[in-house]
Amino acid sequence: MSRRSRRLVRSYLALVQRDGLSAALIGPEVGGHGAAERIRGILESTDEYYADPLSGLSTLQDVLDQRVAEVEAAARSMGLRFDARHVLTALYPLGDVNAWGAPANSGDLILVSRGALGLTFLTLKINMMSAQMFGEPALIDRAQTVGALADVFAAHFRHGDPWRAPRLPSLTGHRAVMLDLLVNAAARFMIGHEYAHVAGRHPHVDRTTLKSADSAVEVYTRLWDDEFDADRVGAHLVLADQRLAAAAEQDPHFVRRHGLASVAAATGPMYVLLLDLVLHELDGELKVTGYPPAATAHPHPGKRWDALWPVIEQEYANQASPPPPLELPGGLMRWFENLFTDLVPAVRDRLA
Repeated sequence: MSRRSRRLVRSYLALVQRDGLSAALIGPEVGGHGAAERIRGILESTDEYYADPLSGLSTLQDVLDQRVAEVEAAARSMGLRFDARHVLTALYPLGDVNAWGAPANSGDLILVSRGALGLTFLTLKINMMSAQMFGEPALIDRAQTVGALADVFAAHFRHGDPWRAPRLPSLTGHRAVMLDLLVNAAARFMIGHEYAHVAGRHPHVDRTTLKSADSAVEVYTRLWDDEFDADRVGAHLVLADQRLAAAAEQDPHFVRRHGLASVAAATGPMYVLLLDLVLHELDGELKVTGYPPAATAHPHPGKRWDALWPVIEQEYANQASPPPPLELPGGLMRWFENLFTDLVPAVRDRLA
């Protein structure tokens, strides 16, 4: 690890230690020593002792590291230039569905909200449970769907942590396969958007403070034109990586036969923007006390959706093979629209 990389990791550790978030973000205490202190010792040792100080310290960070590796491989295949040693992508409770670049020493520190990953996984899981899929009936009815979503959003608004909602049952079979594909595509888009800023050398216009239930942290803001560009590049990174997603599944023949990796690659980026839009709308209806107001540094998620969807459509129109169905992003939007009038009072009741 270079001296510059060490400084970058120290910037992250300083944020984590400042807010007392070591156990929540980078793993529990091991052998009587906190993970942050253990990392500090590693950083002060030789480079040969340990190359990646964040690896293996948190299950969720491990998942994030896998998505980062996929984004970096796709970025290189597209000819994007960046120095991976000077980019660190790590968890933080931002209270926002977007990933952000944070001020750091000698590198690019990308913060991905733990809550955003939870919202993506849990709401998509509820959708998988509520839908008729692959000839199988829905697992839950409308009232149960609204209740489960309300639990997740209320936990997010109240605690900044949707994982505090009642635990959902595990999915099996092809529903589980589709959920993994969608969640992974959404996470790659969050990360890929920030890598697009790094590779494009988009200038920092200003700083803003994001607040959550646990902390407040400064992040960089950029020009809206650069945000739209990062959406476009981030989506292309996901689309370029869809073959990796298909090959990694336990039933790749089923995935390929139904074009699920392509569907997920088209849907994941749009779902991040859709989830951001749903949060905007819910907060506008509920006026949640203490909930961080929607960050103004990004364009409105509805405008981002309108700008990105033609890019997705054009990508598949250019393919030699027949385009896979692109109905799922619009179907997910209609799903939220259909439930919204019941969802608002259900969330309000849980926050009362």
